[in-house]
Amino acid sequence: MNQFVLSGLDGSNPLAFLAACGVARLATLRWPQLSPVLHWQRRGVWVPVLSGVPSVTSEELCQELTQAPAAPIELFEVLGKNLTVAPNQFAEFVEKAEELAEKYPSGVDFAAAFGSEVCTDDKGDRIRYTDLCFITGSGHQDFLGTGKELQECVDHNKIHHCLFESIDDCDKGFSFRWSPGDARHYARRWKNPGPEGAWTNWGANRLAFEALPLFPTQPMEKRLKTTGFRRVKGQTEFTWPIWEMPLGIDEMRSLFSLGVLHGEGVDSEVVRGRGISEVFRSARVRIGKGANFKVSFLASRAV
Repeated sequence: MNQFVLSGLDGSNPLAFLAACGVARLATLRWPQLSPVLHWQRRGVWVPVLSGVPSVTSEELCQELTQAPAAPIELFEVLGKNLTVAPNQFAEFVEKAEELAEKYPSGVDFAAAFGSEVCTDDKGDRIRYTDLCFITGSGHQDFLGTGKELQECVDHNKIHHCLFESIDDCDKGFSFRWSPGDARHYARRWKNPGPEGAWTNWGANRLAFEALPLFPTQPMEKRLKTTGFRRVKGQTEFTWPIWEMPLGIDEMRSLFSLGVLHGEGVDSEVVRGRGISEVFRSARVRIGKGANFKVSFLASRAV
């Protein structure tokens, strides 16, 4: 067995955290008999460490990750390019995911992560969808469309760069807007950043999309609840833990749903008793007015 320190990822960055979770999930799908695990080490910043995988080089690891059973993009075509669909259309997608579970084993997991047909907007025209969906078609930025494009254009070299070097903004377009660097306030710049377009890291976004099944949604209190998110005083926030004991994806999924992480104050003694070493929180904000707005994460804070 081998151990890989994914030094290009900083656990305080929500995009990097999601990318690390995506790595753990893809590794588990690639080597289910080995039960890969993930934990974090403090090396100036919190970096993820992947263990329980075959003794391969870092380049070979990235090649294997690109060959793992990825998000079933063909199945998502039932929904189109975005999650802004009618309840009956989403119900059709869920039924098809169940029918084709043998061909697309992760289809039902993505369905649970995307939303629910029983939670709709005030008019009942569209479903309520995951709080991790920041793009809905405006400005030619499509949520499922971006997932498809990233599957096609990200190779093992892009994966290697983000895991072992950096998640710098080296690629144009195809961003889920999960990096705080996407929150570009016009008022803090000398010119409008809109025409510049989105610059991001394709490898990190590609891996982060694969983490969605670890953050399912559920109808709750007459609204849709996304694992890891809370709403306080009109603001939506994403909270995630950092742990130092190696965990598989099932344990990770349980950890993300712990209620003790999502209160106004996080009790250090309680969370450390659960094996959690650090907790980060980032606000989900809208930047811009009217229909011309963007959704992004702000820089995280340790809580």
